Amino acid sequence: MAVGRSRSQAAVFDLAGRELAGDTRDHEVGISAEVLMPEVVERMTKMVTSIDLPVLAIGMSLPGVVNPDLGMSIDTPAMGGWDGVQLAPYFTALTDAPLILAHDAHALARSELFNSDHPVRNALVVKASTGLGMGIIVDGKVVTGALGAAGEIGHTRIDAAGDRPCRCGSTGCLETVAAGWALAQRLTDSGVPAGHVRDLVAAANDGDAVARGLLREGGRQLGEVVAAAVNLLNPEVVVIGGDMAGAFDLYTAGVRESVYARANPIATRELTFMAQLHGDSSGLVGCAAMAIESLTP
Repeated sequence: MAVGRSRSQAAVFDLAGRELAGDTRDHEVGISAEVLMPEVVERMTKMVTSIDLPVLAIGMSLPGVVNPDLGMSIDTPAMGGWDGVQLAPYFTALTDAPLILAHDAHALARSELFNSDHPVRNALVVKASTGLGMGIIVDGKVVTGALGAAGEIGHTRIDAAGDRPCRCGSTGCLETVAAGWALAQRLTDSGVPAGHVRDLVAAANDGDAVARGLLREGGRQLGEVVAAAVNLLNPEVVVIGGDMAGAFDLYTAGVRESVYARANPIATRELTFMAQLHGDSSGLVGCAAMAIESLTP
């Protein structure tokens, strides 16, 4: 299960990683766990019942930092009211199988290691959507950090953001000039309604000059922070995922421009950029990978 600010994806996978059933729906921005979780679990119950197979584990992702041991979000600015809410109890009517909870960018990174003919060994996996996050793969393993906050690049303070207020409560964060929520608002302010970053991407793909400019500039701003990570970790590839990957060539051009301008030449000598391996299902695949991996001794 991949739960985001305005959309929830649920699916059933077998142990080989094949999707057997899926259900993706939009939900109201700001919806609480108390309202959304029973509804999503009901959808999952219907899928499981139709397939008639036992549930062995549940993989779930949320945008932001989570405590996997307690099964709860601990710092999720995009999902107000979710911090501190234990999520495992919502599944008890469906199964007593364990819940494996992860940061959505970390789950996205895990998907890049799953069912790939050529799995990456060292990579930066960017989730560029309503918010901005990064999954980090080092020597074939996802690095989550001491508190699970590795890759929280969206809340890096940058000069270009000035004192713009961020949804995290701080000011001057990268997200205020490069995240989907900020870019969509700027497109709306220009006279083109965009209630979500997906509207921005659609407008850009339809040729809207303002939307295209915003995506390219957002990519440049992101690339300035990614360049520092490239110098630090020397990845072989930067993977662009999330909703903004829907305009991959345009958006990545901006990211690449800043990375090559600011990173050490030797760190970019063989660096490549690629789109998320599993497309729009990448977040779900990452959740499935975590669940399946948890069953392996």
